[in-house]
Amino acid sequence: MFDIGIIGAGPAGYTAAIRASQLGLNVVLFEKNFVGGTCLNRGCIPTKTILHCAEMYKELKNASKYGIEAENINFNFEKVWERQKTVSEKIRKSLMALIKSNEITVIEGKAEIIDAHNIKCAENNYEVKNIIIASGSKPNLINFNGNYDKEFILTSDEILNIEKLPTSVLIVGSGAIGVEWARILSSFNVKVTVVEMMDKLVPPADIDISDRLVRLFKKSRIDFYTSTTIEKIDGKTIYLSNGKIVEVDCILLGAGRRIETDFGELSKNLKIERFIEVDDNFRTNIDNIFAIGDVNGVSMLAHAASKQAENVIDYIVSGKNHKFDKNVVPSVIYGTPEIASVGKTEQQLMQEGLEYKKSFFPISALGKAYAEDKIEGFIKILATNNEILGVHIISEEASALVQQMAISMQNKLSPKNVSATIFAHPTYSEGILESLFALDNKAIHIPKQ
Repeated sequence: MFDIGIIGAGPAGYTAAIRASQLGLNVVLFEKNFVGGTCLNRGCIPTKTILHCAEMYKELKNASKYGIEAENINFNFEKVWERQKTVSEKIRKSLMALIKSNEITVIEGKAEIIDAHNIKCAENNYEVKNIIIASGSKPNLINFNGNYDKEFILTSDEILNIEKLPTSVLIVGSGAIGVEWARILSSFNVKVTVVEMMDKLVPPADIDISDRLVRLFKKSRIDFYTSTTIEKIDGKTIYLSNGKIVEVDCILLGAGRRIETDFGELSKNLKIERFIEVDDNFRTNIDNIFAIGDVNGVSMLAHAASKQAENVIDYIVSGKNHKFDKNVVPSVIYGTPEIASVGKTEQQLMQEGLEYKKSFFPISALGKAYAEDKIEGFIKILATNNEILGVHIISEEASALVQQMAISMQNKLSPKNVSATIFAHPTYSEGILESLFALDNKAIHIPKQ
């Protein structure tokens, strides 16, 4: 008998397996596709690989402004798209070696939960004490009045396998997936139109993030329509609810993700609505079955899944309760500049009637930003005297800057505590210090308000 059977080898599943093995448990890990899950094989890593290529191409086209003479700059689509596959494959092989080095039994195939202590896979039965469901999610499919042409309507999975670059695309949704692909494709000279059904871009984001993204989209010549949906598709002609008509080579769906709910006979007894319902320790309504990562809908981010994995294994081993605070989970939208947030938005604070003060520090006030010609963006901090409530950043290196604030919030540091730190110069991190000072109108490098 295994101590734990884990279904799914994405960030949640393989992290849980490795941590359990480190703590002396006997683990069997089931995966029907590739280890690494969506993040490694169809999401985070492939898209960031392509995005890096796109940004390098964009930089080289503008190299002359930095005194670098480069002629006949172009890109090879086949090599760019092949590179993301090569990168994922290399990391996947390393991950598989890592899993095996931890003496974890890996079973390839679709796993079915027969009962609370038995999992069937590839015609074999595996007896387990505990089960962890970590099967991730997949792209939402939208059926436009019965029109679903797989050659014309692509998901974020399928666009990784296209054979040629489209000349024009309509992206449905302006969340992380939609915005990142809009940036990638527009950098490769594709005409991009983004359609968002809500009234602002990146609907969950702080209002200042959404407003600034409008400017960034316009600068990149990305067309966008908010409060808009697709009404009709006729061939390659798209009729929008705002009266606009768009001709495109394809549609890319970037509007959310859905979970797999078929885990075998016992899954019928799990409480599932849109996601699997869990308690604070990620236990389902069946005592020895847990659900972590995208399947529980608590926070659909790879790093959140990994932390849930650590917490659930600690709970299984020691019975220790962990409070998973999704308020301190940072989120990042990649591209130039990066967009990153942690904590509450200003809209949330206003809706909750909480008192707060805020600062807004322009990246253009930083020497490092001028030196690198990366002056677009800002750092916005929402706080009280004793607590940092939310941080919202558009900047080069925003993914690293927001992590500093996540650490501060996790450890309940006050703005004064954090601003007592000496920040290196010249760095983008200085913007954090200045933003903290600006909460009391004491920033050094912007005029007094």
